[in-house]
Amino acid sequence: MNPLNQIDATRPALMPIPDAPGLFADAVLTDEGNNLLFLSLWGRDTAVQEFRARLSLPVREGGLDNFRLEAEGTPFVQVGNPERLVTDSGRTPPQMIFGSLVHLWLYDRLAVEPDRANRRALLLYRPDEASAPEGETSLRHRLWSQVTETCHLPLLPEWRDTVLAAFEAAGWIKTLQGVGLAAYALDLGDDAVENVVSRLIRERRLTAAG
Repeated sequence: MNPLNQIDATRPALMPIPDAPGLFADAVLTDEGNNLLFLSLWGRDTAVQEFRARLSLPVREGGLDNFRLEAEGTPFVQVGNPERLVTDSGRTPPQMIFGSLVHLWLYDRLAVEPDRANRRALLLYRPDEASAPEGETSLRHRLWSQVTETCHLPLLPEWRDTVLAAFEAAGWIKTLQGVGLAAYALDLGDDAVENVVSRLIRERRLTAAG
């Protein structure tokens, strides 16, 4: 079981990173193998720069290929290949009570651009987005857009609910829960995707409107 599932995903939290003193995460998401998909952290510029440098170094040279977060369940995060991670950052004004802090985001490239060759994608969303009816409607619309962009088959708009249900049942769309963030992970590279859509058409569960 992913230890992140043991934490209240909607609770605001600042989680120290013992392996990187001076850094605190307020959101993290991993896949089922604890591989890092998203991380939001805060710290002084020096600590942030050191953390970024350690991600690209071999472990024998002080590099960091995994780390823990001090939180209930002690989440363990596996970095994997750092080249798949996109980084972005911002800085708070120096007039703040804590002085100037750097806010660093690291996230998997799949959250920015689908891997169309392997038909994989990642749709990030806040957990509270799915708790309200209007948020759930918007989220399903975004998920369908991601599916049609990632899948190699032409999918009609009126097929949305049936196709999403079939893909979720097959495990090609999985929901990942983190701290402060959740995601839909799409993996439509299975050859059976085409068979499932064809079967739904033969069963007349998918038809062209008109």
